[in-house]
Amino acid sequence: MKEFLDLTKPVSLYLHIPFCTTKCGYCAFYSLENSKCGKDDKDRFFTVISSQLEALVEELRCPFDTVYIGGGNPGLIGAERIISLLETASRYGKSREVSMEINPETLDESFRAVCEYVTRFSLGIQSFNSRHLRTLTRNASQESVVRALALLQDFRKEKGIQFNADLMTNIPFQTLEEALDDIDRLVSYSPDHISLYSLTFEEGTKLIQEHRPKSEEEEAYMLTHLWDHLEKLGYEHYEVSAFAKDGSYCKHNLVYWNLGQYIGLGPSSESSAGYSTVVSSREKETLEEYLLNPSFDSVRLTREEALEEYLMTVLRTKWGLYKKEFATRFGADFDSLFSDRIRQLDASWYEDSKDTFRLTREGVMVMNRVLVTLFLAL
Repeated sequence: MKEFLDLTKPVSLYLHIPFCTTKCGYCAFYSLENSKCGKDDKDRFFTVISSQLEALVEELRCPFDTVYIGGGNPGLIGAERIISLLETASRYGKSREVSMEINPETLDESFRAVCEYVTRFSLGIQSFNSRHLRTLTRNASQESVVRALALLQDFRKEKGIQFNADLMTNIPFQTLEEALDDIDRLVSYSPDHISLYSLTFEEGTKLIQEHRPKSEEEEAYMLTHLWDHLEKLGYEHYEVSAFAKDGSYCKHNLVYWNLGQYIGLGPSSESSAGYSTVVSSREKETLEEYLLNPSFDSVRLTREEALEEYLMTVLRTKWGLYKKEFATRFGADFDSLFSDRIRQLDASWYEDSKDTFRLTREGVMVMNRVLVTLFLAL
């Protein structure tokens, strides 16, 4: 991996822990539910990813800019193993941010010790409403969600960690009032960050076989009201699905949105290396393949592919694209390349200045149309 990296730029780390108690009906990420795991699969996985991380750390010999442990439900491998991985990851220095995902039913007192290594927990709530939790086939109950939030408040008070909580909206049969109630209940715990996702119906999931998505008009109506409500409650809408209180942005996710460098370890994890030239890599797709032969399949993106990837990510943020950075990275003038196409867009969809190009809320709602128009310039 080192041969692809630009070591004058920061490098982040993502660790994918693929285990779940059961697989949620909407989930299209790679994960393996407990009933399909062999009795020693978690042990074998931990041995392999630990060895892989050890080799990476010794190859780079520098601190990771940010670290994110995701899944799956990473808590299922236990607090001690999480600590072991993070001790290795921090061998050559502390990261600006270390985040860990966890589900409410898994979070318990054993994870208090993890706060010595993690700066930020991300709790997968999705909803407080029992009916909607059943629709999403979540394992968590209202009671476990409330208990987990109280515990994170305690961790924050004692250890100084921050926490994010995920909510989902546009769930089948969810009303606006129910979605607003989810937000109000969550905000009563004062999370530092809220991720609000509009439910997507992915091919091959159980959800798409049992329910129909809401129309684009219904989805936009719901999102507009929820975004307004979160902003009134003091949460800054800084990325399509992300809201921060007092500047508590997820630094790791901003690496993604700015097409920074990150290395992903674990089955189906992705990596992006390089700056002007970008190399995209993907680990083996399944746990068994990963355990037998952990190795990356890598492809060097063409200049056009790298430009498209950059536009798809950076325009998700409230800041949008800085033209000077664009020119440095791609050796091209943004205005010369895209101004003709931008004039074809509805003027209410974007703000275009001497230094930046960004999407308005109206533009975010039709982002795919904006991107297709811009891509035609390439």
